[in-house]
Amino acid sequence: MPVVVLSHIVNIVVVTIIPILIFLDSPRMSAVYGPDSAARRILACIYATIALASFGGLVLFWIGQWQAAAALSLSLFSLQIVYKLGTWPAVGLKNPVVISNLAISVLHAVSVVILIGRLQAGTP
Repeated sequence: MPVVVLSHIVNIVVVTIIPILIFLDSPRMSAVYGPDSAARRILACIYATIALASFGGLVLFWIGQWQAAAALSLSLFSLQIVYKLGTWPAVGLKNPVVISNLAISVLHAVSVVILIGRLQAGTP
């Protein structure tokens, strides 16, 4: 399931770097997420949690627990798709985070379709 693995890797890379930059109060993050605030730091914690969940999903795949990995992946990616698509009407397409969110949503949607097909077929 290379696409599903790619979804997890993208999650890990993206939502590990962003919280670090938010906690370091990087000017880049201020330009995109606004000035430092409790809400921004809470968002960083949510992102870090997504990274940990994706890491867990990869570990489950690697140790052969594909059904558990698929369940985790379906839940995580589905939630991400909903919230990422929601950023479009909430914020608009001029924000680079929204554009990134939409691209990642497409990747995760492909992963969800693959996972559902594999689960229905009963194959890893």
